Amino acid sequence: MNERSIRRVVAACGLAALLSACGGGSDAPPSTDVASNVDKQNTFIADYTKGLTVINTYVGLTSASFLDLFDVGFLDAGNTKPLLSASFAQEAMAMAASPDLPSFPMAALSTASISACDSSNVCTLTGTLSNNDVDTSADNTTAITFTTRVKYSDGKFRLLGDGTAS
Repeated sequence: MNERSIRRVVAACGLAALLSACGGGSDAPPSTDVASNVDKQNTFIADYTKGLTVINTYVGLTSASFLDLFDVGFLDAGNTKPLLSASFAQEAMAMAASPDLPSFPMAALSTASISACDSSNVCTLTGTLSNNDVDTSADNTTAITFTTRVKYSDGKFRLLGDGTAS
């Protein structure tokens, strides 16, 4: 083997070692399988269910943990997270002035599940909402099935909304 061949072999080995140490040169974070993270899904669903049960109270309207259920990029029918926060604060002030006038229906969440997560960690939340303070019958005719988007970030799921401005 001549000197030129030895240099090529050394250069090729050095390049291979460099590429393997860099992980192939990709800057992308390691992917996570959020769809199968059942514990995180159950935690979000439980927190969302709890938030809905207290939204008709001053404590619920001013709860930082309930507001944290909404992603910073939340957009649903023109509503953003800052708009929701301002609305909750106004409702809380109105409730403090007239506590006998509830502003939100007592919605209950059931049969909720998270599925169909994409590579951006955006998933579909499907569930049933019912207005149990109006319909106490066994038929529960106010129940509706809904879907919306949620996003997994910072180790938890958050509501993302439908993404529409109107």
